[in-house]
Amino acid sequence: MAEEMYRNVDAHGLEKLVTALFLHAGLTEHDAAFMGECLTYADRRGIHSHGVRWAPRYVASLASGHLNAKAVAKVVVERGATAIVDGEKGVGHIAVKFAMDIAIRKAKEFGNATVGIRNNSHCGAVAYYAQQAADAGCIGFAATTGGTMIAPWGGLDRRVGLNPISWAAPTGKGFTYNLDMAPSIVAGSKIEMARDRGEPISPDWAYDAEGNPTSDPLAVLTHGGTLAPVGGYKGVGLGVAADILCSVLSGGRYGEGEEPNHGGGMIVQAIDIEHFQPLAEFTGRMDRLVDWYKSSRVKAGVDGVYLPGELEAGRNAVRSNSGIPLDIPTRTALHKAAETAGINYDIEL
Repeated sequence: MAEEMYRNVDAHGLEKLVTALFLHAGLTEHDAAFMGECLTYADRRGIHSHGVRWAPRYVASLASGHLNAKAVAKVVVERGATAIVDGEKGVGHIAVKFAMDIAIRKAKEFGNATVGIRNNSHCGAVAYYAQQAADAGCIGFAATTGGTMIAPWGGLDRRVGLNPISWAAPTGKGFTYNLDMAPSIVAGSKIEMARDRGEPISPDWAYDAEGNPTSDPLAVLTHGGTLAPVGGYKGVGLGVAADILCSVLSGGRYGEGEEPNHGGGMIVQAIDIEHFQPLAEFTGRMDRLVDWYKSSRVKAGVDGVYLPGELEAGRNAVRSNSGIPLDIPTRTALHKAAETAGINYDIEL
């Protein structure tokens, strides 16, 4: 019998395994535990493209020295409600969380704060950091640069990054409004996942090197294709805006071959709600807004109206108890990484 593509894996045990992998790779206990929590957070919410599938890759990069296991994020510029953090080319998640902690603290003082991050690396699901601000009674914003895989509108060559952005705001409805999106129709990692599973992609997602729609993941990943921008030229414009904030303003790398020693750039922002109105008043107003949206009539064949973050919160509640569905490539990669590190684990992969 063929092995099942997906298998539910205990969320707590999975987090322990990922934590152990990072601890073995040289991170501190605190940072390793954070990485275990942060990556499983994405999978619990259904964002598998940015979840534990990345752990073996990060661990290999730490082992090779491509990522700096001894990095300590630090503030290099600080003025009033702004700051810039240097990630020292470590695991990107750690520096972005550090930066959002600073943004939240400054927002409580000034009402609004913005922190840029430079010299960093891939930081996973940006929804995590916007959620971090919302949990602290703020409206959160986070954005990062991604791989350059989108062509400028009317062009054929890769110039615009897969630059995800997230906004989050608290509600009283049991979920946080949390919009997490890339300027492309799908995240680049979803193309990689299709390749790993031997599956075609939707021809709406990508173009080959000559600008023709393609269902072949390799046409994008190895033969110079590009990802389709969401909303046409509007998605391209959104990606460029993120490049300006995350790279040009924050001092991160941008453009092929540009400033190779600067590393990736990110930006986070927090707006303290209490500087505008009591938090309880804000969440009450948010609840009425949510009710208004969800009072819409529903199209045939659709089971309801949902806001960004609502379905993810529901998945998180279920998967935290019943397990996280992981595909064969992810389970295999985790097993091999654990075997290489000599780590025993008590979950079935």
